[in-house]
Amino acid sequence: PIDEPRQIVGMMISVASKSLCRITAGRSHHVSRCIVPARRKSTDPRTSRNDVNGTASFLTDLRLRAAKALTASLPPESRSSLLRSINAIDSSLAEDSNQKSIGEAVAEAVKKEAEKNDHKWKREKENIMAKSERAAKERVQHDLLIQQRRLELEEWQMKIRTEKVEEEKKRIEASKREKDRDEENAHHPILGPAFVDLGYKRVHITSARALAAIPIWEKQRVYRHDRAKGMATDKQRTTELGLPGIISLHEAEDGQLAILDGQHRVGMMAILQSKGMDTDQLDLERVLVEVFPQHSNSSIAHASDIFTEINKAEPVKLVDMPGIAKKADRNIINDGAQMLMDSYPDMFKPSQRCRSPHLNIDNLRDALFASDVLKRHSVKSSKALFDWMSEKNQELGHLYVNGKGGSTVNQVSKTALNKAVKFHFFL
Repeated sequence: PIDEPRQIVGMMISVASKSLCRITAGRSHHVSRCIVPARRKSTDPRTSRNDVNGTASFLTDLRLRAAKALTASLPPESRSSLLRSINAIDSSLAEDSNQKSIGEAVAEAVKKEAEKNDHKWKREKENIMAKSERAAKERVQHDLLIQQRRLELEEWQMKIRTEKVEEEKKRIEASKREKDRDEENAHHPILGPAFVDLGYKRVHITSARALAAIPIWEKQRVYRHDRAKGMATDKQRTTELGLPGIISLHEAEDGQLAILDGQHRVGMMAILQSKGMDTDQLDLERVLVEVFPQHSNSSIAHASDIFTEINKAEPVKLVDMPGIAKKADRNIINDGAQMLMDSYPDMFKPSQRCRSPHLNIDNLRDALFASDVLKRHSVKSSKALFDWMSEKNQELGHLYVNGKGGSTVNQVSKTALNKAVKFHFFL
């Protein structure tokens, strides 16, 4: 017989708390796994009440099974008395089966916590899924925007390339039209095509026969046929040299041509052509010609300005021609003339067309060489030449000052004579 039923009850509670899972489900898992899986929390009062009743019934059955197992060895009367004292009797016989022990309260709390955690996980899972779906949607939208931008860029680049091709095509067509127009304009009806167009002048290759039909510029020097004949005679001996130089023409605004420079060479070529002197070395069908066109913005004296510019170039003197003067003689003449110019700088002019009483040093050098002064007067140095010229200057001074020069003195203007007397220079 058991004298202390409460001690047995304490032992029953302890055993029930430790072996709740093993007794009820036959497994060794945590009590939360033995409890019925959690269900979604309902706001329906009836559902909540059913859950409470279910939990109470579950605990009542649990207590009954535990008590029967622990009191199986007791006599029937003692066993029934003990079960009634701890309320561990069948629910149909118990007046109050909702009272819970500590272990039962722990088990119920664990079950509720599990249900709460499961519900929290489901909510977090839904949030995670929503965030994942939103992130995936944003990624797809971003990729679509990038793809759209790439397609727009490719379309723009294709448009630019197409426009460039069209512009290049138009440029080539315009250049071709301009070239055709220039070639048409550059093909002169008399002179033929222009090989070079520098703007201020064109360069043609034309025949001597075509040049012979062009008139001489009205202010050009008079054409002397005897000079052209002499040039033709000389050229017959030097046909292998071809035709040095270039013929210069002027073209008025109305297209009228005129020879500015080279009229005697044109006459020479006409004479040679009439004699059948047209050879491979002397090709009279291919003569180099430069044409100076007069534009609307050119000066009225355009032809005159070109003529003056051409004739500023002085012809080469005989003393400077290769192979004509000895180097030693030329050095004596050059140095002696320079000494004289240094002594009378006011009486020397740079132009070979200077007027009396002035001298040009190149004209002086050429006159000294042509008159063969060095040989006739046995001049061996530049100082000796300077002394000889100074002596001649004094002799001429006596003639002009004393009036013993006769008709030569009378031909000199008074202005020129006064300047010569002023600077004591009479050469």
